[in-house]
Amino acid sequence: MAKNENARGSTERVSFKDSIKTKLICIMILAAAIPLLIAVIVSYKTSTDKALADAQDSLEWEAWYLEQSFVTVLDTNMNMIRSIAGSPTVVNFVAKEGDIPLDAIINTLSECDTILNDGDTTAITDATGMQIARTSGDCIDVSDREYFQKAMEGTVYVSNVQISKKNGRRMLTFAAPIMFDGKAIGIVHRNYDLNNFHELLANEAEDAFLVDREGLVAAHSQYKIGEGEHEEESRAQSEFMVSGKDEGFYFVDTGKGYDAYVAYVKEPQSQFRVCAASNEKKVLASARKSATITIIVGLVLLVIVIIVSFVMANSFTKPILAVGKSLSALADGRFEKVGKEADRKDEFGQISRNTNSVIHTLDEIVSHIKESAANVGSSSEELSDMANQISQTAEDVSNAVQEIASGATQQADEIQSASENVGLIGDAVGDVQTSTGNLSGLAGKMKEASEVSSKSLTSLQDSSAEMTAKIDDIARTIQATQEAVDNISEKVEGITSIATQTNLLSLNASIEAARAGEAGKGFAVVAEEIGKLADDSKQMADDIMKEMGTLLEQSKAAVAAAEDVKQGNNEQQIAIGETLDAVNGMLEDIGSTVGGVQLISQGADTCESSKNAVVDTMSALSAISEENAASSEETGASMQELSATVTTLAGSADSLKAIAEQLNEEMKFFKS
Repeated sequence: MAKNENARGSTERVSFKDSIKTKLICIMILAAAIPLLIAVIVSYKTSTDKALADAQDSLEWEAWYLEQSFVTVLDTNMNMIRSIAGSPTVVNFVAKEGDIPLDAIINTLSECDTILNDGDTTAITDATGMQIARTSGDCIDVSDREYFQKAMEGTVYVSNVQISKKNGRRMLTFAAPIMFDGKAIGIVHRNYDLNNFHELLANEAEDAFLVDREGLVAAHSQYKIGEGEHEEESRAQSEFMVSGKDEGFYFVDTGKGYDAYVAYVKEPQSQFRVCAASNEKKVLASARKSATITIIVGLVLLVIVIIVSFVMANSFTKPILAVGKSLSALADGRFEKVGKEADRKDEFGQISRNTNSVIHTLDEIVSHIKESAANVGSSSEELSDMANQISQTAEDVSNAVQEIASGATQQADEIQSASENVGLIGDAVGDVQTSTGNLSGLAGKMKEASEVSSKSLTSLQDSSAEMTAKIDDIARTIQATQEAVDNISEKVEGITSIATQTNLLSLNASIEAARAGEAGKGFAVVAEEIGKLADDSKQMADDIMKEMGTLLEQSKAAVAAAEDVKQGNNEQQIAIGETLDAVNGMLEDIGSTVGGVQLISQGADTCESSKNAVVDTMSALSAISEENAASSEETGASMQELSATVTTLAGSADSLKAIAEQLNEEMKFFKS
């Protein structure tokens, strides 16, 4: 099998992707391509940033320049209408003072138009909004125009983009108030044709425009607006309108198929925005051109690097292939040295020479191994036979020791069981001792309690006899009370009889007093009072009779109750006597029980002493048996370990023999 594996190893070829040559070429290409890529990225980023910075500076300067041009237009027109509005001639004309002719005013306006020479006209309007003088054309009403309303508030005003009512031109209107006595009495206004500013933008900028306060494009450098040429265009949502800034620079998608960079400036007086823009492709064209040149140069350098990489890779891989060829021959059992590559002066030459040295050394070692393998084979066979014989003897001894250990272990178990049973007997004897001690104490306490009970019963019997005597005394006392009540009742009946007779006498006295007339009135009163006393006495006697009757009934009940108590007390005395006899008999039985318990306790003490002696003897015997069993087990284990060791040794010897045979077989592979 080893030969087959070696044969496969010698014929196997390295794939192109796993070849070190491929890896070296890739590493060298990457070493050149990565810095080149980084250089292109850095160059493009630097060029782009520089182009953007230059474009921003250029567009911002252009926006400022165009804003100044717009300021010049504003200042020129506004200064002109201010001067006209402040002219005393114009003020007096509008105020209708001094009888100033219209021609003089028109001449003044014409001079201004001539000075400005922009093709537009100047007009004067009264307080109602109706034009009252203009250089050309018919006068119209402008009261609905915003610039008129703002100027009449006393401020100079520039309108947003508006369309002329007369000719439809797109224009701005500059308006200034005509003040008289601190009040606006009219305005001077002048139009400015936005096509003029379009021409200015077209001459000065490639892509620039002017936006009014509402975001409507007033003029654009690339086209005219209105009059059928280009539709009105609103930029109310653009950044320069919503950012709230006076100036700025930003990137925007124009919506016309290209992106642009825009710089803007807000003119402070009119609040119009002047914007300058540039196509993104134009801004970044130079940066992209620079990056393209860098990429081309880099690709040329990359081709050169690839060529150099192939040359260097071949120089590196040739000695490696030569060494690989020698090692492949070695894998096939042949000792072939590296050829001309060993003459190189570099590290690859050193590797080739070291490979030749290894092949030479291996050739010598293989020769020695073949000789040693033959000797090891014969020795291992003898060692295997001796180990098998020792293993059999050790196994017999181990079995005998194991039987002795098993008997000793069984004997130790039986002794241990007997010792545990003796311990249980000892525990039972201890429980008996404890129980007899408790029983003796309980018997003593029971005897003491019985003696106390006997004394208490005797005392109770005596108390019961005394109670019987007391009950007889109470019965006699109640009987005497009953007799006294009877006597009192008789006396009360006498009092009642006397009260009745007294009442009759009082009645008779009253009758006699009535017969006596006036002389007997005082006696009648006395007789009446005596009758009342007789009635009260009788009533009291009746009440006493009732109470005495109640007392008599209660006395009879008390006598009956005393008889019942006496009868119960007599029965109690009989029961106490019988209980006293039983307690005295129980005292004699308790005395006998105490004596028997003491005899049991003495026997239990004897058993405890005997149990301790037996337990000590059994424990000593058990310990000896356990030591014997342990020694036998240790001896058996040692013999088993010896047997296992010898078995292992025999197996090792067999393995060594097999290895020696295999080694001899393998050594045949080398052709030396």
